[in-house]
Amino acid sequence: MLTAAENDLMTEVEGAAPLGRLMREHYWVPFALSSNLVAGAPPAAVRLFGDDFVAFRAADGRIGFLAERCPHRRASLLLARAEGPALRCIYHGWKIDVSGRVVEAPTQLTRHDQFCAAVNVGSHPVHEEAGIAWAWLGGGDEPPQFPDLPFNDEYGLEMVMTISAVPANWLQGLEGGIDSVHAPTLHRSVIEATLARKGDAGTEGVRATIAAPPRYETEPTSFGQRQASLRAAGDGRTYVRIAHYFFPFVVLVPNGYGSAVHAFCFAPIDDRHHLVFFGNYGTAPLSLREVSGALEGELPDPRNFASLEGDRDDRWGQDRALMDAGHWSGFGRSAIAEDTAVQVSMGPVVDRTKENLSSSDVAIAHTRSLILDTLAGYADGATPPGSAWTAERVRVPQPFDAVLDAGGSWRDLRPAD
Repeated sequence: MLTAAENDLMTEVEGAAPLGRLMREHYWVPFALSSNLVAGAPPAAVRLFGDDFVAFRAADGRIGFLAERCPHRRASLLLARAEGPALRCIYHGWKIDVSGRVVEAPTQLTRHDQFCAAVNVGSHPVHEEAGIAWAWLGGGDEPPQFPDLPFNDEYGLEMVMTISAVPANWLQGLEGGIDSVHAPTLHRSVIEATLARKGDAGTEGVRATIAAPPRYETEPTSFGQRQASLRAAGDGRTYVRIAHYFFPFVVLVPNGYGSAVHAFCFAPIDDRHHLVFFGNYGTAPLSLREVSGALEGELPDPRNFASLEGDRDDRWGQDRALMDAGHWSGFGRSAIAEDTAVQVSMGPVVDRTKENLSSSDVAIAHTRSLILDTLAGYADGATPPGSAWTAERVRVPQPFDAVLDAGGSWRDLRPAD
């Protein structure tokens, strides 16, 4: 259980707050699916850390990421015209190119080029990786290398990914991705449907997951944290699933059937909203229907996959008739919609001083300690987790599952790649 001060510190993610400032200054931030940014399309609204931006794709494929307000009279560039490699403000015709330079200012009649060169637009570098667009908000002449994550394009893996905006604090989303203890309960119907469809082949891990409650252990790493869920598998053996948390945004979890890996990225919109990127990757990733556990019928839009169909007055769109028919949660659209519903039901910011964590919440408790310790070290000038991995271009390891023989330790295991 957190103190009131710790609770407040961890839920403040806007740019001026310590946690938000740490994230902005040291990490690439996911903000959109690459497929959502189409050359010639209207600029897209982006909000991160309480600040508003626009993103657009130029004709040559590059992505511009600009402060939303035109630097002239502060009109929104969401209204701007897309013109080749630039946006033109509809108010007075100022034109800003994809690199963030003012290239035309029709209202400036003297020393035009010098004037344009002196205008600060508020532009940020963008990197595309694995179908996700990431922004560098940290400033400086050159952004750091993008971290060597295990789903990066250079490894030739396929990615199936969705994005959703969730009206709940960033930490609620992150903890949902780290807390896999909830999966056999909240996602019971999804798991049962998957097992019925796949049969026995390749589902031993999932069956072990639902057969017994886990014991959780964690291990700090230079990139963040390793998390092991341990379950008895008979004859003294232990089924272990090892997930990796790449601080502060990315959680990677083995799916328990097949080689594909579940991937989550959580980015703060402001103190009361976050983006969640959810999907899987591998040589043969699960389809969107498979990875999400959606029931038969039309799939939700991948560009807003976990939007809720209601609010507290109608239980966030929960289908009680579906529950009466045997579905566990009443949210049949997808597993991620189940996650979103329970996170939003907590309220936009949770008072964690009123929680009662149980023995299986070790990963949650240790993640909170990791964040608090990182903030304390950051205040004293320490290098935050993951920074050295980015600078040295060291690959973040894949998560995996395995069966331990009696007396074995999960800490000695490493992924096969």
